[in-house]
Amino acid sequence: MELLTILLFGVDFFLFSAFLYFAFESFREQEKRAMKNGLTGAALTLIPAILLLLPRFQIVVFCLFIVVGIFCLLLLIPVSPNKKALKGAKGYLAGKAKRFDERDSVFARYRSLIPGTEQYNTFYTEIYPEKEKKDEKRRLKGFIGTPGKIDNQYQPNVAMMEASFSIPQDLGYYAFNDPDPDVPVADLSPEKATLIVKNLAKHIGADLVGITKIDPHLIYSNRGEIHYDTQKEWGQEIKDLPPYAVVMVTEMNHGHVISAPHTPTVAESAHLYAKGAYMTTLLAKWFSCMGYGGIAEHTRNYNILLPPLAVDAGLGEVGRQGYLVAPYFGARVRIFAVLTDMPLIPDKPISLGVEEFCQKCKKCADSCPSKSIPQGEKVIHNGFEKWKLDEDSCFDYWSKVGTDCSICMAICPFSRPNTLLHKFVRLFVARSKIAQILFPSIDNFLYGKRWHPKKVAPWIDYRDNRHQTHKDEIY
Repeated sequence: MELLTILLFGVDFFLFSAFLYFAFESFREQEKRAMKNGLTGAALTLIPAILLLLPRFQIVVFCLFIVVGIFCLLLLIPVSPNKKALKGAKGYLAGKAKRFDERDSVFARYRSLIPGTEQYNTFYTEIYPEKEKKDEKRRLKGFIGTPGKIDNQYQPNVAMMEASFSIPQDLGYYAFNDPDPDVPVADLSPEKATLIVKNLAKHIGADLVGITKIDPHLIYSNRGEIHYDTQKEWGQEIKDLPPYAVVMVTEMNHGHVISAPHTPTVAESAHLYAKGAYMTTLLAKWFSCMGYGGIAEHTRNYNILLPPLAVDAGLGEVGRQGYLVAPYFGARVRIFAVLTDMPLIPDKPISLGVEEFCQKCKKCADSCPSKSIPQGEKVIHNGFEKWKLDEDSCFDYWSKVGTDCSICMAICPFSRPNTLLHKFVRLFVARSKIAQILFPSIDNFLYGKRWHPKKVAPWIDYRDNRHQTHKDEIY
């Protein structure tokens, strides 16, 4: 009996330590509710410790720990991977696939269609006449409204955004790269080429890299963006793309994302779009210098839908909010790609338990200020089964606050830092049916279902506008 008592004390101490660790990590992540719950859990483990000092109650503690042990054993029962997810985007094909028309993109409509132009008249007369009045009203507010409006246009952060977004504009001229006629076609096996490409991509800044053969269903049907003197290309069918895609994912800094919907988030987004433009332009040019074609897919230079392309490249699943949910980083990632005809070895799609978790979680939908994320089940859109985001209402909120919001990205449980705690949670969600069923409810209890912006580092803080005010007083 003495040995059993020592063992029970050991189990209780382990639970006490686990709750304290959870509280400590929650404190670091500024999750006040979770921290309090962790401390409460640690305090509750003192009760069994006290009861173990009373012989008559030891059996009660033993039974309690047996229940805890059974729950832990149930978590170890493996679940079969999501068969649909393992097929990539095609796994969610539920009808006749229809390619998305880039002209109907909310960005292309507001950014490229200028009233009085031929393209404007064609779009609203022949293609989508029902959208003209609403778009005209939206267009009066400006593309993204007043940049940084939510933070009184705090100049340092807004300047970071504008400086970063200028980079893709400059590099966009170099997006399309034909094979260099002055060099021979590189004599590399697909295995060797894949090894080089993946490591080069990581070397120049990618956090995750995957390769896939391009599914034609994911290619935009018609070009919709007008820039770099490409007015004549507007409306043209997009075809004859290279067969392979090198897909790169970059992690958004968690310490910036947690300010959503404030300006540190859009400054971070812009930074990664600049980084992505650099990476894709360099890699596309590398393919050209190797005797192959290379097309850089980055801001305003898109030929293909990137989230499902990343799914096909084995870089994650698409969540309820429409973002890629990637290993290690969750939804706080940005996706870029390079299309090429260099023979490469494709990766296989993966199952992370995202679909099963999202079905029950709904944090992003509950916290979405514009109610653009659906609460219900998936629907069939363009022949694919998906949670259909209301892009227009989402973009309207962007215009209201002058940032790209990112609340749904920030609150996603998968987006938390890649600490030991969250590694274990992700591991169980991917492999345990019990975890997929219970963890969303447990997470909602521990952390809550509503989003609250958190503090950021002083150098990017949006709360302190004294510098702006001081400048106004000087000038």
